[in-house]
Amino acid sequence: MHRRAPSPALRIALLSGLLLLPAARGAEYPCLPGAGLRVDAPLSLLGAVRGEPALVPEAELPVAWEEDLGGAASPAVAQVVAAAGLSPWVSLVFRTPAPLLDHLTELQHELAASAEIARQGSGRERFQLLWRPPGEEEPDPAEYAFLLKRASVALTGARPGAWVVTAPLPARSDWLRAFYAEEVAGYLEVIALAPDDDAALAAAIALLAELDPGRTLVLDGPPLGAEPATALLEAARQASRGFHLVLFRTPEATPERLAPLRVLANESHGDLSPDPHSAPAGAPGWAFVRGEDLGLRVVVANPEGRDELALAFPDPQLREPVRIDLATGESRPVAALQVAPDGLRFRVPDPGPAVLLRLSRLTAAELEGIDEEVTVASERTPPVAEILRRLQAAEDDQARRLRHFQALNATTLRFQAPSGAGSIDATFEGEYFSREGGSTDWAWQTLYINGVRWRARTLPEIPIVQPERAAAMPLEIRFTQEYRYRLRGTDRVAGRDCWVVDFEPAAAVEAGRTLYRGTVWIDRETHHRVRSRALQLGLTGEVIGNEETLDYTPLDATGEPTAWTREAFYLPLRARAQQILSVLNTAIVVERESVLSAVVLNGPDFDARREALLASETTMVRETEQGLRYLEEDPEQPGQRRVRDGFDTSKLFAAGGLFWDGALDYPVPLAGVNYFDLDFRGGGRQLNALFGGVLGSVAYADPRLFGSDFDLGANFFGIAIPLGDTVYRDGKEVPDEEVRALPARLSFHLGYPLGGYGKLRATYALGYFNFQRADDTAPGFRLPSDHFVHTYGLDLQLSRSGYRLRLAGNQHRRSRWEPWGPAENPDYDARDRTYETWSAAASKNWYFSKFRKLGAEVEYLGGSRLDRFSKYGFGIFGDSRVHGYQIGKIRAEEAVATHLSYGFEIGQLLRLDAVGDVAWATDRASGLHRETLAGVGVAGTFIGPWETIVNLDVGVPVAGPDSGLTVYIVFLKLFH
Repeated sequence: MHRRAPSPALRIALLSGLLLLPAARGAEYPCLPGAGLRVDAPLSLLGAVRGEPALVPEAELPVAWEEDLGGAASPAVAQVVAAAGLSPWVSLVFRTPAPLLDHLTELQHELAASAEIARQGSGRERFQLLWRPPGEEEPDPAEYAFLLKRASVALTGARPGAWVVTAPLPARSDWLRAFYAEEVAGYLEVIALAPDDDAALAAAIALLAELDPGRTLVLDGPPLGAEPATALLEAARQASRGFHLVLFRTPEATPERLAPLRVLANESHGDLSPDPHSAPAGAPGWAFVRGEDLGLRVVVANPEGRDELALAFPDPQLREPVRIDLATGESRPVAALQVAPDGLRFRVPDPGPAVLLRLSRLTAAELEGIDEEVTVASERTPPVAEILRRLQAAEDDQARRLRHFQALNATTLRFQAPSGAGSIDATFEGEYFSREGGSTDWAWQTLYINGVRWRARTLPEIPIVQPERAAAMPLEIRFTQEYRYRLRGTDRVAGRDCWVVDFEPAAAVEAGRTLYRGTVWIDRETHHRVRSRALQLGLTGEVIGNEETLDYTPLDATGEPTAWTREAFYLPLRARAQQILSVLNTAIVVERESVLSAVVLNGPDFDARREALLASETTMVRETEQGLRYLEEDPEQPGQRRVRDGFDTSKLFAAGGLFWDGALDYPVPLAGVNYFDLDFRGGGRQLNALFGGVLGSVAYADPRLFGSDFDLGANFFGIAIPLGDTVYRDGKEVPDEEVRALPARLSFHLGYPLGGYGKLRATYALGYFNFQRADDTAPGFRLPSDHFVHTYGLDLQLSRSGYRLRLAGNQHRRSRWEPWGPAENPDYDARDRTYETWSAAASKNWYFSKFRKLGAEVEYLGGSRLDRFSKYGFGIFGDSRVHGYQIGKIRAEEAVATHLSYGFEIGQLLRLDAVGDVAWATDRASGLHRETLAGVGVAGTFIGPWETIVNLDVGVPVAGPDSGLTVYIVFLKLFH
């Protein structure tokens, strides 16, 4: 904007007064001083408005009246008032009883009515919010603040840019402080105060300048006197104190009573500000300076009823004073004008009770002979509360337009292995039904295991493990202030300019409650969400971490993607989440991705299609206050379903298979059962027991030890077949020193979650090793003594955005360690009875369409005082697996390894993962120095007969001192 500016000296003089005024807060009242009317029957004014003087288009003459939302409230009156050139101030009367939280249904009806009035209005309305609950003389400030915020969002959602005005508030500091303590500043444009004495109003104005500087203030309800011209004096006096507008109450309005207010409206529009330094001498008066040309509008009182007023203005740059007739609006020059170096003097005959003057100032060119051009360019940054209000208003408007929608929901759960980059993926796909303010149901029509389609007619029921429901969601209007918000700045996301708002709990999260901390990106044009990311705090139980990111897409009425406009519908078509589950003392990372497609908005067959699925045998779930819950047939209402209370926490699997590598004399058959229970004997305790013939494993955990965030558990593992341990020295196998070991291990774990992204775990383990001779063991080779190993360890797991980091350190102490091996064995050292191991690993999976996946992991293994029987192995049960390498074939005291995999599905029948492992091993005793150990393999999944899940893994070494083949096949059968 370009503007001709006065001289520097003149600007300094003017700014000395103007800069004392508070900064505007977005919405500025367009005239000062302002005067309007509060009436009972606004249509009765229309005849009086048609008289002279006519209102100019820029003039603002407010007319306020009440519309009872519980009665026949209608936008029709406001439309007629606006068409007459007046400014409608619609005072909406809410009658929902207190407390509001107990009567939300009634409140919602009145909010809907107010939104409809705003939507059908002329666009010129100001909406004032009155609350008159039965039996309440003065509303509670917190209750009224809640109503105001809810109503403000409904109104501005239906009519963006609408002004929201408070009811006439009491001019009491305690009430106003309690009201503003509810963080209402971002939800209103105008504060109205009820009439009171000057001292009380002055104190209230000063307090509001502290609580909400720059806010537009209205004095609502003083009576219009018998002499209408005196309304100008009161409006000017109150404007000099801080009120932008006075609404005078009057039972009736005639052209004569309206004329002075129309004249004032015509003269006071524009960017006028109080200018006490330019007030005249000779009579009480109030001056207002116009920013556009620095001219004055002056209202002068004649309290003594004199026949003539002698006025003096101390500014010599003023000129051309004219008097405005309060009855007709005509202007005429003043008489007896005297221009002197010290100012301007003139007389006003027959002044009446009030005089309205207009004065001009010399331009900069006339003063100095030059034109000075000032460029003013600024962009206002709204406060965070105002940004949130716009977001809430946009979403409230959408909620009133979007009755329901249906879509195809494909949700994939990726259960990451405790180590490595492997995962088990389950995808549930089916029709999704969501009704605004109602239920959300999801049909599980198709299941994919690692991309392979489940072919059976019915889907297996799985335990639904979900975090607790949050006590309050961010960005909602609530009666209590659960969150605090901070505007971080701006950013560009998905091609949109966004406000970036961070949120966190307003206070420490209490035990037993969960809240969120995160960020929302809000479109600066449409005020809808573009993206949100939230981390759940205060979680207890088996879910120790939950972070979710939602990406929003604009859709047109047909459900197709469209441009970012106010009329579009915005839905989170893609959701990504990372959950960390404490399952059997292990932090299991679950990556969840949900994609909505084939969206239908307000479809005519919504109810029919949903009812058809409810009446079928399709597995369905419903979103409830407790999370997803299965829908089961209602025995009391055939053809209907009800929400099942909880879910079956235990599952029994039949397990079978075959394992073989060169460390075994023959393939080892696996046959047994696996029992899993997430609520073993109540209290959320967990149990998993696997009995597979030659091996057994039992794990028990309490994820909430004594109700705390700690978890405690125990694991046991044993195998009944001795495993071979072979020595390589200088690149050659030494069969004379081969032994067989029969291991067993019992461990105890104490874990604690870390910030929703990881877990710290302390471990004590008691291992037992029994050593036996192999067929080729030399007679003179002395077996290691059977012994126990005490292990004390710490491990840390962190996960974020699909990246995982694992650090571990352990100290081990053998119960006994006597000489072993050949005579004078240089590898034996009695000090090896105690040794340490440590490791670090980082991994990441990338997911693509059609169930394709790329996984990568890098790890480091090291230690001190490691010997042959404590070094790292690379077989299937080893510390770092290299596909194709046998159990106990190669050992190293230090290694760096990388693991890559790429998976894909074939015709939804077979899942294949190509795997490659490379390790660089160092072991002085074996003569290995960064020896390359490499292997490749294929892992697969398919659905076998009788609803069995078949997993196979085949590997061969391609570099290093091992050769041969490893095969691992497992069959799993779930019993429903």
